[in-house]
Amino acid sequence: MAGIAGLIVSSKKEDSEFLLQKMSETMKHRRCKSFQSVVSNDSRCLIVGPRSLQRSDDELFIIDKNSDLTSPENTNDVTSILEIFGAVVVIIGNNGVSLMRTLDGTKALYYGITKNFFAFATERKSLWRIGVTEVNVLEPGQGITCPWKETLVSEKFATLEKPTEANISRGETLAILKKTLLNSFDRLGRDTSCAILFSGGVDSSLAAVLAANRCEKTFLVTARGGGTHDEAATTEAAARLGLPLHTVELNSKIIWESLPDLIYSIETSNQIDVEIALPFYLATRKAAVEGCTTVISGQGPDELFAGYAKHVRTFVEKGPDALSEQLWKEVAITYKTNIERDERAIAVHGVESFFPYLDQQFVRTSLAVPIEWKVIPEGTPQRKIIFRELAQLLGVPEIIAHAPKSATQYSSGSSKFLLDSMIEHVDEFSNISRKEASRQSQKVLDEIANRIQMPTVPKTERSLHMDLEAVNVFLNTHTHLSSFSSNSM
Repeated sequence: MAGIAGLIVSSKKEDSEFLLQKMSETMKHRRCKSFQSVVSNDSRCLIVGPRSLQRSDDELFIIDKNSDLTSPENTNDVTSILEIFGAVVVIIGNNGVSLMRTLDGTKALYYGITKNFFAFATERKSLWRIGVTEVNVLEPGQGITCPWKETLVSEKFATLEKPTEANISRGETLAILKKTLLNSFDRLGRDTSCAILFSGGVDSSLAAVLAANRCEKTFLVTARGGGTHDEAATTEAAARLGLPLHTVELNSKIIWESLPDLIYSIETSNQIDVEIALPFYLATRKAAVEGCTTVISGQGPDELFAGYAKHVRTFVEKGPDALSEQLWKEVAITYKTNIERDERAIAVHGVESFFPYLDQQFVRTSLAVPIEWKVIPEGTPQRKIIFRELAQLLGVPEIIAHAPKSATQYSSGSSKFLLDSMIEHVDEFSNISRKEASRQSQKVLDEIANRIQMPTVPKTERSLHMDLEAVNVFLNTHTHLSSFSSNSM
């Protein structure tokens, strides 16, 4: 399991290993075990977690990436480092310690500074644990260097460039999309046990087909409520694909009991993030029980190929150039709006995550596809047209490739059942309308975050009366959280 935590401190600071131990306690699920310590003059760098090391004459490269995924690790230059998929890189040399986040953005790296040390980690909670509440994040393609004796230096090495539309035929475009996507799935080992976060739609179905062709053990996993769109869609699609389907039944009880750990895991109590992460979190927990080592997410095609109703509106009202600009901007920030949250919801259960559609070659090729091949406002379907063609080309049945799909929180029922859980467990919600309860539901999530001592959530003006048994269970099983916001040592 991939994860990293590190400190740069005075070499004479006696409690540095204790601080690092506190950081690693918050990431036990990532199985951070190996330890590195490098001393230079009066400074010391301590790192726990990474397994992939390369040494040159005067530098130590620490490449922290998903262990089940293979990729070249050529560290001759910055460009080759940034093209490594699903990784963060630490380079320790004579000049100091440099951190880099690769351009795909599927692995995060956070850092913080106090008067006594510079700290970095895969998860913000590791920094919170040692009193760092002002946490920064590296952007994809960004690096930061902490010299042994000088001030911090930040540099943007690469960004996602907006490509120009390719002047090639539709058939040639499909062939290139096919090749680059298959190359992305080649990162999976034959003996990888894969679980697909499955909705029954074209994105997850194509991921399932390609994973099953590559891996000896592949199954589908979904979390959805009774009577929802996903209940029928996943059952029917799984049967058509001929793959085993494991399900988690969403209801108010399982959601309420899961909220403290979910909020802690994804590091936010924002309602939209909670609603989206819930089915991923619960489905991954089931996948881990069933013995999977890698969970595959279908995240990406909606932003790459115009999968939302808002994209059609932009096309109709403002034209193809405006939609092209919109898609590029959405893809450029998807690491922040989607991937960091989803990766943590998966990682907490001790399994790897894989986002095959975020392979940089596939992303660049997809963004260069003409908008008119993505959206047909008068068509059925209207959106992701060429991607649906690609899915059929690669073996997804037509009925699945053309199936409609709504947002996860609605198709799975997580939004509805989350509100149900609050109405059942919060006293103040018993005598108000469902609409009014919905307006106040963010307060409940913030209250839970405060009770489990999340340091970044503002205190509510008035505490709500709610059943807090789930919070108590969480705190009893996370005994190291005696205080997230302890003084920085």
